[in-house]
Amino acid sequence: MENSITKLWNKNFILYISALELSEIGTALLMFAIPIYILIETNNPALLGTVMTLSWLPYVLFTPIGGELADRFNKRHMIILFNFLIVVIIGLYIAFTGNVDALLISIVMLILITVLQSLQTPSFETTLYYIVPMDKLMKANSVTWVLAIASGVLAPVASGFMLSHFGLPFIIYASMFLFLAATLLNSCLKIPFAKSKKTTGILKNVMSGLKDSFKFIWYEQEVLKRATIGLFLYSLVLFPVLSMIPTVLINTVLGMSETRLGLANGFIAVGGILGVVILGRLGSKINITKLTHLLVTSSIMLLLTITAFMMISNDLLAFAIITFGSLLVNTILVMFSLNYFTYLGQTTPEEIVGKVMAFATTIMMLGGTLAQFTVGRLFNIFSGNLAIAALILPIIVLIFSFTTVIKDEKAIRS
Repeated sequence: MENSITKLWNKNFILYISALELSEIGTALLMFAIPIYILIETNNPALLGTVMTLSWLPYVLFTPIGGELADRFNKRHMIILFNFLIVVIIGLYIAFTGNVDALLISIVMLILITVLQSLQTPSFETTLYYIVPMDKLMKANSVTWVLAIASGVLAPVASGFMLSHFGLPFIIYASMFLFLAATLLNSCLKIPFAKSKKTTGILKNVMSGLKDSFKFIWYEQEVLKRATIGLFLYSLVLFPVLSMIPTVLINTVLGMSETRLGLANGFIAVGGILGVVILGRLGSKINITKLTHLLVTSSIMLLLTITAFMMISNDLLAFAIITFGSLLVNTILVMFSLNYFTYLGQTTPEEIVGKVMAFATTIMMLGGTLAQFTVGRLFNIFSGNLAIAALILPIIVLIFSFTTVIKDEKAIRS
């Protein structure tokens, strides 16, 4: 894929990352506060797993449609539309608060927001390929990841404090303001657009796009095929580490407050920044051929973390172990995802990049959704020892990691 842009820090890129940061903070505030609110109100880890599953399921169902919209319509218009609709959904939540069951309406809002974000994500992610030089794509990805992760560091800390001291409504208002500001910044973006000549229906084209993307990845790109299998396994570890496992072990097992839980989640998110920094220092030494190593290392690290957590009787030490161990797992997995999506962007033809990106994101979200559902069920089965439930998925990932092996550099060029 080629474009005529030569400067990374151009006006479009600055607007892009500014809007990204605002919307990421708004999302992170809600994605932390609402599940914690539900867990505190119900003290039911299995219900939390169900809610997390339902909130991520739209990414599986609607991201392919978002990919088709990204290829068919003006990306800028799609981004603005879905961002504005998120503002409307939050406004409706505020309007109905007090008249409808708080738990129910919070869950519905969370699901609706993820539906809109799943439709928007392909347009927003593929926009990056049009506004930065292709030879600086890894650096651009690193910048966006650092900013997104920074919001993941700050938002849980802030959200935990606000939830403890001001309650959920305060967080809702703050998120609405952030999404509105992001919408205004996105409206200033200038994204190249050539009107699509497609005349077939969107859903029919979505099915065709999924088929074409699968064919491209599975039959035409052996490296991408193995890497995408790894992406599915990666999500089985990443999603529980960023949400279910630390949340339940810290809040339910250790009985610690939402403020401390927010600090833990923020600290875990720092691992993402470390992953970007380490990848930048190591450069080509950590490339697409090293994905299996990263997958195996992260699985073993999580197994060791949970095992140590189970063996420690001191609550503060157990808190430190689950937090620091999860940070290390997140560090390794961010290096995995940066390599994967950069490679995908550099090797996919421009005319299908939206579909292929949507397909890969759908595979990742499918893994994440299954992971949340599975961990929730395991928490129910092993209710007497919740830490045991957290051991199952990393063991499965470790067993199947051999399917992701990319043998050598020559394979990349074949």
